[in-house]
Amino acid sequence: MQVIKDWTYKFSKDNKPAAHAADGEIVKFVTVDCFNGQIRKDSDLAGDIDFDRTNPATGPLYVEGAAPGDALGVDILHIDVADHGAVCTLEGMGPLWPSCVKRTHVLPTTDGYITFKDVKWPVDTMIGVIGTAPDGADVSSGYVFNGGGNMDSRKIRQGVTLWLPVRVPGALLAMGDMHATMGDGEVVGTGVEISGEIIVRVHLAKHCLLNWPVTETRHAWYVNTCGPTCDEAIAAGYKEMQRLISQAYGWDMTDTAMYMSIQGYLESNQACLTADEGGDTFRVGTPKVASKPRLIG
Repeated sequence: MQVIKDWTYKFSKDNKPAAHAADGEIVKFVTVDCFNGQIRKDSDLAGDIDFDRTNPATGPLYVEGAAPGDALGVDILHIDVADHGAVCTLEGMGPLWPSCVKRTHVLPTTDGYITFKDVKWPVDTMIGVIGTAPDGADVSSGYVFNGGGNMDSRKIRQGVTLWLPVRVPGALLAMGDMHATMGDGEVVGTGVEISGEIIVRVHLAKHCLLNWPVTETRHAWYVNTCGPTCDEAIAAGYKEMQRLISQAYGWDMTDTAMYMSIQGYLESNQACLTADEGGDTFRVGTPKVASKPRLIG
């Protein structure tokens, strides 16, 4: 199994691949936390770090045979995390900042649990940053865009498949910014930021156009979108899900819209990015139907 440890601070068609993998190959990505090790104790505040060194994404991985117009499937097979992570407030970030002060809590992941103050719950790891390269301008690995990036969806976790648009040869997959646990919205700008390792299998759906990343869980599909306003992000997700269902099920757009109105999900991924950073992120979902064709692959 190949192991990738190199990282990048941008999703770019010009990034040199850290490794190459065949369709169907299993690869390990070794990631560092979003602060790149700059937060080690409670007295380390996020406002004092070098932000040019934040949100590194391990990779990119060049997937042989991936061509523009394909979809790249990333099966998240296994995740391990470090023995501690950190949650911080970030000045000016998120809707609750006016009621907060600068603060850091370094939290151990003892016996598979996180303890905050006097509340304890199981580690629930997810991947914050994951995506493929755009065919246009570079995108910072701390930003979100229609190829993925800093989506911060709690659904992107062990046991799911993330489907990503391929817009450049090889796709150039990169990932990082893991959280030992994170709430929907990530409203102060951080979850429990943590380093770790991610084992994935990469595989291709040829000639399968995606406009946005799609998370496939055991029971549902979720389109992940972003936008300068919440309304625009949500509308983009509904439109892409409508297109995918109509195409797979052979229904017209009206019946598809009606079905989504009675069998759709709308959930928040992240509510702390500015419009310049890609904006707030959402997931628009629908249940899997065993008797109907798959939406992707």
